[in-house]
Amino acid sequence: MINYKDIKRLDLETSSLCNAECRVCSRRRDGGIKNQTFTETYITIKQVKEWFSEDFIENLGMITMCGNYGDSMTNPDLIPILKHFRSINPNLTFRMNTNASGRDATFWRELGDIFSINDSIVIFSVDGLEDTNWIYRKGTHWDKIVLAMETYISTGAKSHWEFLVFRHNEHQIEEARKLAKDMGVTEFQAKEALGFSNSKDKDNNIIQSMKVYGKKGEYQYTIMPPTKRVYDNVKDFNKKNIGMVMPKKILPNSEKVGYISDIKSNLEKSYINSELTEDKKEFLQSFKRANHIGKIDRELTKQEVRLGKCDIDCSAIKNSYIFVNSYGLVFPCCWHAKQYDDEFNGDWETIAPLVNFIKSFGEDAISLKHKSIKEIIDGEIYTSGYLETFKDRDIRNKRLKSCSVLCGSL
Repeated sequence: MINYKDIKRLDLETSSLCNAECRVCSRRRDGGIKNQTFTETYITIKQVKEWFSEDFIENLGMITMCGNYGDSMTNPDLIPILKHFRSINPNLTFRMNTNASGRDATFWRELGDIFSINDSIVIFSVDGLEDTNWIYRKGTHWDKIVLAMETYISTGAKSHWEFLVFRHNEHQIEEARKLAKDMGVTEFQAKEALGFSNSKDKDNNIIQSMKVYGKKGEYQYTIMPPTKRVYDNVKDFNKKNIGMVMPKKILPNSEKVGYISDIKSNLEKSYINSELTEDKKEFLQSFKRANHIGKIDRELTKQEVRLGKCDIDCSAIKNSYIFVNSYGLVFPCCWHAKQYDDEFNGDWETIAPLVNFIKSFGEDAISLKHKSIKEIIDGEIYTSGYLETFKDRDIRNKRLKSCSVLCGSL
């Protein structure tokens, strides 16, 4: 599937720690109670030196740091890690996404010095101005963000301001664009926000919104989509399957699925509406890795038939990259990593086949704590396992729904 010697890009989740409480992020339930089904950690410089051989690093062209759960700035070893990569491969280009509301000026200056060569870029995820950015980026602070951006930009390093558009900030796009220009930001982009759920208003009309909750599960406020949805990021992706971004919460009606669904529903209610006791945490952890639904026990929809029949043009293969999460597990892409580690929160009919597929080889087969990066990529799961799933034309069998949705020729 992916040849070890051909890997040109590493997408590295250096940390699963984050200071923010964003509404759509899987770290928290609707921006509120913390998700207890994953472990907060970060990759150390020691692990980087153990996990990534010099020949692997020498062959890379780019390292990206976006991650599924964390913000790379929260990794206390980030600067030593980047310097280590550069010491082995001076030609590396870095890309890093951050909310920028943390660390001190020294950190951002050092980061800028490292990023000031080879077209490296920091993507600042800032969704508004001082009076609005906090609404979606809960827990962030404007003064820290400005300090971070100004200090980093002062080094001459390239930057990108990524502005997610909501109803509460759409009137500020041009003002933010001007501020970006005045600050010296290299590029500004307004992007359509995702993650809205459908509901009905008092007149029974379908509306989209995001309800935001607090740390004790209490409702706080609602975020609405922009009035004009014309931004240039994910329209094609939405046409394929919006459910990948807005996970389904209702599973099909079969006896087995219904039983699991009832447990999951009850857990969700307690998860949202109360503090998690140690007993609940323990049960969630054990439930998370319990037996999974292996097949869809109902008639397929027309869309699902198409998902099975389409050809898969795997982006990881085409672009020669891999994703490594903060636990040291190696995946073809960040989507697989998120689904594998987010079983409690997502669409089980998409997640379960992927989890069962990986478990059929054993988690150690993709773990850098047990195998070298070369052994993993040269192992059966990568040389033949994923390819076999691509060849299957029925998502009830080997075909992974996630691969069809993300890389299928629909």
